Amino acid sequence: MLIENYIEKEFITIKTHYDLFKILDIFEGTNYDCLPVVENEKYMGLILEKDIFEIETVADDRHFSVSDLTKKHSILYSQTLFDACNMLFDKNIDVVPVVDENDNYLGVLTERNILKALAVCGQTRQNTVIDYEVNENDLHLSEFAYLVEENNAKIVTLNVIPNENSTKLTVLAKLDTANILPVVQSLERHGYTVNYTQTNSEENYSDLERNYENLMRYLSV
Repeated sequence: MLIENYIEKEFITIKTHYDLFKILDIFEGTNYDCLPVVENEKYMGLILEKDIFEIETVADDRHFSVSDLTKKHSILYSQTLFDACNMLFDKNIDVVPVVDENDNYLGVLTERNILKALAVCGQTRQNTVIDYEVNENDLHLSEFAYLVEENNAKIVTLNVIPNENSTKLTVLAKLDTANILPVVQSLERHGYTVNYTQTNSEENYSDLERNYENLMRYLSV
C-alpha cells in the first residue's frame, strides 16, 4: 500500500510570507487542524492551528514568522499507508505532507483518506482476521505490517477503530493466510496482545464489514 497512489496534489498551502491574520483566515475556511507550508515547490514544514492561537502576537503580528511555528512532519512518497497512519497518531495531526528525497512538495495525505484506504474491503473471504487493542501512543502499524510479512503473510485490509470511552484503539486486520499461528506467536513475542483470530469464517467477515461501517460513521462525524 504505497502512498503515492493516494496523494492529494490539489491542496491548500501556506506561504512563508503570509501574515498571522491571513493564515487564521485560511484555517477558518478549512476543516483541517494543520496545513503544509510550501515555498517554490519546496516543503518548509507543517503549521498547526493550535500553535497560532498560542502565540502572543495575535494583536500585533510584526514579529510573527511562519518558520518559527513550522514542524518538520512529512513522509516520503515511497513509504506506506501504515507509516502515514503511524504519523497521524504519533504527531496528533490530520494532514501528512508527502515529499521526495529532496524535500520537494508532492501533496498531502489526509486523515480521512488514509483511514478509508486502509479500510477498503478485500475481494476474498478465504483469509484470516486478527484483532488486537493498543493505546493511541503505541500504534505502530509499520511494525505490525513487518511482523506479518516476516511470516509470509500480507495485510489485505486494515481498520483502525477508535474507542469513544478510552484512549485505546482496536486494530482489525485481514490477512491472506490460513496459517495464522506463526503470525500470532511473532506478535506476542513483540508484546502484542491478540484478542481474537478467526479463519475462513462468514461470521467473521460480517464482523469486518460491521467494523468498516463503524469506521465510516466515525470519519463522517
